Amino acid sequence: MKRGISCNCLPGFGAPELAVISGVVALAFGQKKLPEVGRSIGKTAVSFQQNKDFTVPRRNAMALILSGFIFSQDGLHNIAVAQSIGFREYIDTFDGYSFKYPQNWIQVRGAGADIFFRDPFVLDENISVNISSPSSSRYKTVEDLGPPQEAGKNVMRQYLTEFMSTRLGVRRESSILSTSSKVADDGKLYYEVEVNIKSYANNNELAVMPQDRVARLEWDRRYLSVLGVENNRLYELRLQTPEKSFAEEEKDLREVMNSFRVNKVAA
Repeated sequence: MKRGISCNCLPGFGAPELAVISGVVALAFGQKKLPEVGRSIGKTAVSFQQNKDFTVPRRNAMALILSGFIFSQDGLHNIAVAQSIGFREYIDTFDGYSFKYPQNWIQVRGAGADIFFRDPFVLDENISVNISSPSSSRYKTVEDLGPPQEAGKNVMRQYLTEFMSTRLGVRRESSILSTSSKVADDGKLYYEVEVNIKSYANNNELAVMPQDRVARLEWDRRYLSVLGVENNRLYELRLQTPEKSFAEEEKDLREVMNSFRVNKVAA
């Protein structure tokens, strides 16, 4: 802040974002240039707010503001060109699957899934892959799960089982938003399931009077699953995102879903 970058010149950003921006600017331009560069970046940030036709997910905003300033003084025109954060492809040749994921997401170890990536800025947004045991599953096609609607019910039950809580006063509301099937470009049939789950908790679950046990929303999330079968195993790609973020993230999430493939592995 002493060197010219403050919350006033970067509206909507908190301390973590300011720290990252300050560090990048200092490395790129030097400490003495911080005030001047900070003011220019601040003008770009204000332009985001003033231009109602140009919207960008918050998790991409820092990269866009910095890249827009570094590569052009014209601001929004060149930033719009760099709007996409891009994707990387994860390929597991041992277990036989692949998918794309946002290139700024990070891999998390020990999360319980076969692979797990998380958005570093929105911790409730992540992607994972689960695979059935090769010793106990004999799937031939995803249709072994029944029609997509039946598979959707099974997916929702599995989610609710995993999120089961022993806390008093916790209540979950769930609904299946959509179920569908598709044949991808690899010729295989896949099921897609979308579920919404809300979690409520009482602020005073031990209160004697019912009016004192007020249930408040803890979280509201959307879960998207893609199911496929290969190697006699059931593969499930899972995406999780806060419901309030889904609209602005939907394009990227659909890109990930559409990229999921299951592949034959050598015996």
